[in-house]
Amino acid sequence: MYEILPFSPDMESRWDRFVMENSMNGTFLQTRKFLNYHPEGKFTDASFIVEKSGIIVAVVPGCNVNGNFISHQGSTFGGPVVSKDFYSGNKILDIIKAIDSHIVQNFKSLKLKPTSPIFATTPTDLIDYALDHFGYRRHIELSCYTPILQGSDPLELCTRECRHNFRQAEKQNLTYGEIPDKEMEKFYDFLVLSKARHNTKPVHTLAELRDLKQRFPKDILFRGVWKDSTYLSGMMIFTFCQAKVFHFQYLAPDDTKRETNATTALFINALREAAQAKYEKFSWGISTEDGGDYLNENLYRFKESFGALPCLNARYEK
Repeated sequence: MYEILPFSPDMESRWDRFVMENSMNGTFLQTRKFLNYHPEGKFTDASFIVEKSGIIVAVVPGCNVNGNFISHQGSTFGGPVVSKDFYSGNKILDIIKAIDSHIVQNFKSLKLKPTSPIFATTPTDLIDYALDHFGYRRHIELSCYTPILQGSDPLELCTRECRHNFRQAEKQNLTYGEIPDKEMEKFYDFLVLSKARHNTKPVHTLAELRDLKQRFPKDILFRGVWKDSTYLSGMMIFTFCQAKVFHFQYLAPDDTKRETNATTALFINALREAAQAKYEKFSWGISTEDGGDYLNENLYRFKESFGALPCLNARYEK
């Protein structure tokens, strides 16, 4: 009933059109346009398409890692990405069965990381049910988001302390706006320092961030705060237009200038920008570590100070 087609470069335009226009849970992070920013040969691609009568019903971005199928390592989310027209109770089990059979027959184990519900245009419960039905183990991480209410200032959802810090920042006449190309290197230097304080490194190089900025000028934003032309803090934002979500990806503050409360000003201004663009949620990303086993309570409390509410990211293994 369903046919599996391993991905090949000639399928790129069909793949991207399906993800962005015909799926219920696709994002630009699963397009080949995004995945292709990685240098050729970095991953062993194992992505495939599921078709019925020549119509794409699902795509599954993935990599072959030592004979194991892993949701694509070049993106936050992999698959399955499912067609809006085939997302129903009487079809989802057959689609997931076809996906599962292909992977089980060709790989030793598998890890799938579907799009989180917050970034989908339709509730993802059918996918969750089908994966559970076929014996996948679910692992969750705690994320959160701030709801954006039209006609309401996002500052109203913040705690008293957060509002106080923002008003202190406002007194310094800080400037919020796009990080220009000439300051991208400065942004990246502070990003490296920020990550180093947590014993990690940025996933992306500076060259990759510049590439992404050019590839996705509307989907990937770089915003900063300055005082008298002096850089204080910056962030990288993913915008998911279908789901109307701003997602905070990277923070790069100058920690020697903490007294300015620039990072609080940065987040409040980003929330207001999302509201002005008529987006509905501001996603903060996960606050858990070690695959969800450890909750960074201080980090989560910081996000809650901006009115954040809980949501889950899940991955499935078999």
